[in-house]
Formats: sequence, C-alpha cells, structure tokens
Amino acid sequence: MKKKLIITLIALLSTNIISVEINAKYYGTYKRLEQPKVSYEFQENELGVVNFAPIWGDKAKNIEMMKEYIDEADKLGVKILLFPEMCVTGYASSSDKEDEIYKMPIELAESIEGPTATYFSKIADEKDMWVIYGATETIEGDANHAYNSAFACSPDGAVYSYQKLAPVEGEWCVPGNKPVLIDAGEYGLIGLSICYDTYANPEIERYYAANGCNILLNPTATSRFYKDIDNDTLVEDYGWEWYYKNRLETIASRDGMTILSSNLVGTDGPQNEDGTFKYNFPGGSVIMNATFKGAQYYAGEIQSNGKLTTSANIVTGEKGLITNRSVVTAKTGYTTSHADFAPELYAKWYDEIADKFESGESLSYKYTDTDGPLAAVVNMSAVWGDKQANLNKIVQYIEEAALLGVEFLVFPETVLTGYEYQNPQTDKLIDVDVAMQVELAETIPGATTNYISELSKKYGMYIVLGMTEKEVEPIYEDSTEKVYNSAAIMYPNGKIESFRKMHRAGSESEWSIPGNTPVIIDTEWGKFGIDICRDGHFYPELGRYYAAMGCNVLVHPTATTGNPWYREGRIGSYTDRDGMAAITCNLLGPDGIFDEQTNTWSGGIFNSTSLIITKYLNEDGKVIAHPTTGYPINLNGTGSESIGYDERKTSPEGLEVAQMNLSGTGFSIANFNPRLFSEMYDKLAQMYRKNYIPLTE
Repeated sequence: MKKKLIITLIALLSTNIISVEINAKYYGTYKRLEQPKVSYEFQENELGVVNFAPIWGDKAKNIEMMKEYIDEADKLGVKILLFPEMCVTGYASSSDKEDEIYKMPIELAESIEGPTATYFSKIADEKDMWVIYGATETIEGDANHAYNSAFACSPDGAVYSYQKLAPVEGEWCVPGNKPVLIDAGEYGLIGLSICYDTYANPEIERYYAANGCNILLNPTATSRFYKDIDNDTLVEDYGWEWYYKNRLETIASRDGMTILSSNLVGTDGPQNEDGTFKYNFPGGSVIMNATFKGAQYYAGEIQSNGKLTTSANIVTGEKGLITNRSVVTAKTGYTTSHADFAPELYAKWYDEIADKFESGESLSYKYTDTDGPLAAVVNMSAVWGDKQANLNKIVQYIEEAALLGVEFLVFPETVLTGYEYQNPQTDKLIDVDVAMQVELAETIPGATTNYISELSKKYGMYIVLGMTEKEVEPIYEDSTEKVYNSAAIMYPNGKIESFRKMHRAGSESEWSIPGNTPVIIDTEWGKFGIDICRDGHFYPELGRYYAAMGCNVLVHPTATTGNPWYREGRIGSYTDRDGMAAITCNLLGPDGIFDEQTNTWSGGIFNSTSLIITKYLNEDGKVIAHPTTGYPINLNGTGSESIGYDERKTSPEGLEVAQMNLSGTGFSIANFNPRLFSEMYDKLAQMYRKNYIPLTE
C-alpha cells in the first residue's frame, strides 16, 4: 500500500517540519550558506594601543601628543594603532545644556572631512598605518548635538567614522544607527565598537563575527568601579579590572576575534573647587584574544606573553604606547558559522522586543525584592542508558531538597539518560538501531515528568530536569530518527512544559534537532528564562531576549567541562550586564561506558562547576563590587567558592543550596536599540540562510 502524503508545512523560522506520513515527520533547516573567514599573522610590534592622558578641551595639544605616539609607533613598525574614546577632546558626560562639559564636545566636533581627520589621514597614508582615534563628530543639520565617534584612517588615506550606538555621555550625544565593518585588505575585517557598545551590547560583536570579522577595535573611556571600594581612601583597580576583563575575555572567547582596546588614563575633565578632577581613568589598554580555556594577552597585561591565563593582571595607571610582544594570529571565530546560529530567530525576537518598546512599554526593569527562592542545584552524574537508576537517584535528591525547604530545584542537562552519544551500530548497551537518547526519549508531559510532577506538587517546588524529548510522531532528519535535548519544567501547581535546546554542541546533532521557542516561567519571585548549555554559553541572544522581556533569573541546565573562568565569566555576564540572577546546574562525574582495560569512561568525566549567582550587595543593599575580590556578582558559596573547591577543583557532589537575594536584578541598558538589532540579524539571515524571507518584506 502506498504511503499517504499529508501536505502539511509548518514554517517555524529556523525549522521546517514536513509531515510525510501519518506517523512520521521530517526535519530540515534553511540551508546554511558559507560565512567569510579571514586570518592574518601580525608580527611583534605590529599592533599598538595607547594609554592616553588628554588635556581636557585642548584639541591642538592632544593632536600634537597623538602625533608623537604615531611617530613612536612608526619606528616600531606598527601597522594598526588605536587611540581611546574622545582622546582628541577629553571625556565629557552631561545633560545640562549650560554646563561647560555639555558644550565642549559639541563646540569641538568635526565632520569626517574636517581638519583633524584630514590631518591624520595624511599621516596614515605617509606611515602606511591604520590610525583610529576617538573624537566628537558633527551632525548634519543639528548644531546642538554631536556624535561620540571613532575615526578610522586607512593606509591609503581613506577615512571611516563609526558613531557610538549606545552612548552614556548625556543628552549632548546622539546615538548612531549603524555598525561599521571595514575591509582592511590582507589584515582582514575590522569591526568598530566604542566602550559601552562593546561592554553592554553583544549584538554588535555578534554581527561583526557573523560577517567574518577577525579584529575588534574598542576605543574606550571606562572607569566603572575604578575607585575606593574597600574604604581605605585609596583608589583600587580590581573592581574595574573584573568588569573590563569579563567583557573583553567573554567576547574574544565566544566570538573568536582579536581585540585591541585603548583606554584613557589619569585625571580628566574640569578641575573641581577642591582640586580634584571630574574624571579619573585607569588606562589598562590591551591587545588580546581568547579560547575556550582562557585568555591570551599580547600587550597591557603583566606577562603579555600570549599564553593562556584565567587570572590576567592588567597594567593600570601608566600612560604611553604599548605594542604586542609576540606574534598574534587574528582570525575569524567559529560560533556564528555553526549550523545552529539562527539569525532568523534572533531577528524575530528583537522585532518582538522592539514592538514592545515602540508601543510605549519600558525595557528597563528594577527588582528590589530581597526574598528570592531558596534554590538548589544537583551535582550528579547519570548512569549511561539506565533511566530507572537515574530516576531513583533524582527522586532521592528531590526528597533531600524538600527536607531543606528548597523552592526551586535544577538538575543538569540529559541527567535522565546520560550525555554521551554512541553510534547505534556500535552501541554496547542497547540493541536498537537508534541512538540511546532517542530510544529513551519521552514525551513531555510523559511518564517520568508526570511522576516528578506529583513530587513537585507535594513539596511546592519548581523542578527543572534535563532529558531527551520526543513527539508523538517520530521526527527524521536525513533518514535518521531524532529527538529534542530538553529541560522539563514541573510547576508546584501541576503544570508541565518543556524548553527545547536551540544550539547543539558536538555530536548532539547526531541524535537531536534544535528547538526554536523561548520559555519564560512565571513565578512568585519574577520571570525566569530558561536555556540549556550552549544556548547560554555561546549564544547570548536568547538570554538578552529574556532580560529585555523582563526576566530577572536565568535557569541554565548544562553538561560542560568548562573551567570556572569560562563558567563564571559567561554566566556571570548575564547577571552583571543583563540584570538576571542565574541558576546553572552541571553534570558532575563520569559519563558513558567504563572500559576496564584502559580504566577510562567513553564519555569522559564532567569535572566542572554549578553556580547560583546573584548581584553582590553591601550591607545597605546597594549593588557594588566586592571589597576584596572586586566581583560585582555573588556566587553564594557555590562553584569555585564552595567549601573544599581548592582540593576538588569541582563543585561538591549532591545538593548546593542558596537563598537567592534578587535585589538589584532587572535589565537596564542605556540607548538599547532592539529595532536596529532586529534589522542586523535580519540582514544576517538573508546572507546565510538560503530561501529566508526577510522580516522587512
């Protein structure tokens, strides 16, 4: 009998699921078109950044000093030289139209054809050098405001300008409206981003990375937490350093590009009556990139030897030119070229956020409640392929958590089955022709979730559990049956739902297909957004969507071997930058099948950390940097701050419990522009997804 063809097309942006027969679905994505990739090897001293100490309001003197640094760089053979934000004028932040700080940047602004750009473009041409500097730029038809811009002068005399997209300098400064990616010939593709754009808007770096960018230039004037944070009357740099490193290292590690960051140094601005100055900058200019395991600094760090480090010590308080001490390979990263990088989804999410904002709703939230949930993570390994054994252990931990009064409990990714993929043809445990994860998958709701839901109701506890999820009808991709890598969510009121992982890692693509729908959990403590592992570690778009939609907690089951630098940096940025506390639970222990001959596990050993992260608060409940560590986040005794971590180098086995204080959470990004970001992702989808239909059509 012929199979009956049911003509059903479900267009879900990133996924097309076509029902071909009554009991089967076939999955496919928009074809991923090739992303440009570039690489260039810079020799010692070919990259330069300047810790620049401007004379406030004295453009002529600042230009003179800049010329001296250019001459010095030329003697060393520098090919790309970066100066800080607003170095031509000195820094200014004001919304008082009568204030000299407000007036100065407008009065000293120039166009891209102005005398300063003309002067430096000729020098760049003569020196065969890229010269990039920060200055204020005139706005055609508006003499009362200016842009905060980066001017890039090429070795052939051309000049480009980038206007800061998210300025925090007050009302004199108008936001720009376009990213700028420059084709620098053999050096590759240079992306421009200024200070807060870089630190608060990962969408910009993502756009550049997806376009093949291998070099990010960050002219900056940052001094956040550069002050006396331990009340000893002295200015400390370690609070500022955590913030600076967290942002740059996370970008470089996630998006692959080499970063040149150039900061102002010393006092700046008008002098106050007491002899102090309006601003004080630490310097700390660097040249760096990073990997999955740590950062690599080539300039601006104590060692600057290009070797991996998870505890870089940035040099502060020193002015002058610094160059790379060793060879730097600047190359395009890989995460935005992954098949699951889904700009078509992100464009839709940011479009939704923009519609919300344009309808009059605020995208700024502030939570003051100190009473968050008593939360717990369960650090456990799974018995590979033995769902019943794992369920028994899961129930034991739920009972233990209930005795402690836990209100929100999170288990790791795939904890119900184990994580490792084995080819069904060689699988030693299950005599079937599908992957173990597929064979043991359940619907949600289903037998396991219904059972756990009864415990959730009994104990008044939210429970999040990593498991594989199937649909009633099997799903095939290229003739292979696949399922979802999901997190089941059991509510105290009996509700059951699931989040389906969107961005797969490694061999997960052999047995799973990606989801495409964000899930927000409404709780008595606020809105909790949920993602899984790589969704949060490598793809910030989903977390940003949650934050902008009002979530104050991110829930993140994972299965990763990433070290504390990676885990605390990636997930901690959602807390510090996006205002979401975080509960992230990782597998702990062996996975796969044990080989007695080699004494090894086929799936290796998960030996990382779980974390419960909130804002760091002082005794008055104010969000500040920790007076000893400089961290603006609080790990609540979990992860690397857990008792015995120094000996184990992992989280402890079993439950880690923390009372979450959610005060200080809430999304608040100055000049956040979701409409622009939606347009940027829409453009990427047109470039890299075959047959994609733009949102703008």
